[in-house]
Amino acid sequence: MLKHLSIPLAFLAYSLLSLGLVLMKKGVAWIGFKGPKDRSYYNYLFIWIAGFILSNSYIVPNTMALKHLEPHIVASVAGWGVVMLILFSRILLQEKLYRSDLLFAAVIFTAILTLNLFEQPKESAGVSQPLLMGGLLLPLVLAAAALAKLMKKKMKAVLMAIISGISAGLIVVLMKILVSDYGFRVVDYFTSPYFYLYLFFSLAAFVTLQIAYKLAVMMIVGPAQYSAAIIYPALCSFFIFGNQIHLLQITAIAVIFVSVTAILKKR
Repeated sequence: MLKHLSIPLAFLAYSLLSLGLVLMKKGVAWIGFKGPKDRSYYNYLFIWIAGFILSNSYIVPNTMALKHLEPHIVASVAGWGVVMLILFSRILLQEKLYRSDLLFAAVIFTAILTLNLFEQPKESAGVSQPLLMGGLLLPLVLAAAALAKLMKKKMKAVLMAIISGISAGLIVVLMKILVSDYGFRVVDYFTSPYFYLYLFFSLAAFVTLQIAYKLAVMMIVGPAQYSAAIIYPALCSFFIFGNQIHLLQITAIAVIFVSVTAILKKR
């Protein structure tokens, strides 16, 4: 039963994440609030807390989805998360909605379905430890490059956004390993080094994204971050897990990347 619900669960996960992020944006005024802590202050605080809880609860359906789906499939739904982010921003923040958003939403949805239709059954071949270690080191190497004093501010922002996206992709990869090893026995996760790597890259994804937003506008940061978050797990699926990816699936991932970039560039 859960296997048939895996895709809806992935959609639910990224919808929760998007709603949570928009609510945090709506309530962020409680930070640095000036004046007496009246009803307005507590309203902002309550909305922000609700958003924080929702944005973190996405891990539950996401983990359930990863039980039966490969990382490149689950990560591709992040593209749908962008669509939901725009929709919730329109409803809750009164931000502008463009006609092209609906077109790209349909394209992303179709591309995600294509990814699943052409997913090939796979016999478990385990995890390539050397390639996994290399995949985990890449964001650290990029972070060292981003700290170079001679690097321009814009390029630094792009690198930070890419690091955030790669880290977000690694979160999916590491959770896939945990679910494959322990199922839903969450207490056993604490015995695995992968769990602590998961926590580390969760924090890295959050911190580097905030730095990128501080250095550049959304038009620069958004496409870089989401592109890396979608593409990197696909590479990990192929190299680390040994999944065979159909040519049409590669095309679908590219279509999601282009559509997400187009949506964000409108902003």
